[in-house]
This record gives sequence, C-alpha cells and structure tokens, in this order.
Amino acid sequence: MRETSLLAYGEIPNLPEMQQKVFNAIIEHNMEGRYPTDRELAKYLELSDPNNVRPRRFELMEAGLIIEAGKRKCTISDRTALTWKVSPQLKAKLERR
Repeated sequence: MRETSLLAYGEIPNLPEMQQKVFNAIIEHNMEGRYPTDRELAKYLELSDPNNVRPRRFELMEAGLIIEAGKRKCTISDRTALTWKVSPQLKAKLERR
C-alpha cells in the first residue's frame, strides 16, 4: 500500500473516537501483514476486555470499512478466532486517489 493511501485512511469522516482507535489498530496490524483478533486488538489498545473492542469492530464491519480475514489461533487466548482486515473495496478506493 502506498504512503498516500495510508494517509487517506485518516480522511474517513465521522468515526467516533473508539471506532477510530480500533480501525487504526486494524490498519497498523494489516500494514505489518497481520490480521488481528478481537483479543489481540484489545491487548494492543491496552484494554482489559475484548468486549470493549467488539461493538466498535462490529460497527466498522457494518459500515463496510473492515471484513473478516479468516480464522487462526489467537496469540492471547490460544483458541481459534476470527481475524480482521481493511475492506478490499475501501483499500482499492483509497489507492486510486
């Protein structure tokens, strides 16, 4: 992803603060080639409970900003969990800018 595309992610309007934090955390993980689980996002954001992440992540998914990336063993819970990535449509749109 080009640097200009990454800057454009910040141009997505009207995200409440916690949604923006969760979205940024997903972007940062994706940039490193990783797709985070809810528990990994919670740990990254220094939140004690993944239930603080899930509602915001669900809202991002409903808004079409992120999608499921698949399932894998979570590094926190050691259980199989869903992972998340930026929506390909959003990524493509931003890369065309």
